[in-house]
Amino acid sequence: MNLICKTAAVILPLVFSSCASVSVHGVEKLSPPLPAGLPDKVFVRPFSFTPGKIRVDRSGEDLEKFQEDLSDRMTESLVDRLPRVVPHAQGVSATAPLPRGNHWVITGNFDRINQGSRFLRSLVGLGAGGTKMDASVIVSDLSGRQPRPFLRIRTTGGSNISPGVGGVLTFPIQGPMALTNVFNVVDGVRSGVTFDAIRTSREVTSAISEFLLQQGAIPREKASGPKRKGRVFNQLENRESLEGR
Repeated sequence: MNLICKTAAVILPLVFSSCASVSVHGVEKLSPPLPAGLPDKVFVRPFSFTPGKIRVDRSGEDLEKFQEDLSDRMTESLVDRLPRVVPHAQGVSATAPLPRGNHWVITGNFDRINQGSRFLRSLVGLGAGGTKMDASVIVSDLSGRQPRPFLRIRTTGGSNISPGVGGVLTFPIQGPMALTNVFNVVDGVRSGVTFDAIRTSREVTSAISEFLLQQGAIPREKASGPKRKGRVFNQLENRESLEGR
């Protein structure tokens, strides 16, 4: 019995943390609060990259193409998600002039990227071959002569500790729960940095949604809270927080 309890203490946390995920580990207000209300439009600039912090199986022109494609995917995903909480979102180039008025601009940086290995994530699991993506986002107000940064959002995440195919062998300990590890094979294939970028855009949008709720710009039923790093049941906690419990 003692051995079973000790084994369960190891296995259960892995089960809870097995799926790929991105969470917010910092939201900082950089300036006095904006007047309550929604921006007319949100512009999204291409994300930049921190030199020396990109670990992928590419170099030269292939690496440049990889960065361009990943930045485009982030922009597209943000432009797709942001209209759930703001009237309109639009991607713009890094040098495009921006209109002044009741608008926002989002700029961001991929602070760290680790491509990992799909093969290891799928067949070995338990963190082997895992992806990692850290990003920082700045939201600025365009109502003045110069853009005024007012919100910084930091995200982190990746493929986490998917048990992989080997997890099926734990059936004597986990019982039917071990069979769910079959799905982690698929998750390992789908957990590349492209999917991390999509998950990052989701959490950035949720963090902006939470900010707008705090500003009184959107009602509770339209708001969503981001996942917070280090909380197992963060979705439930955020929902309760937004409902004012």
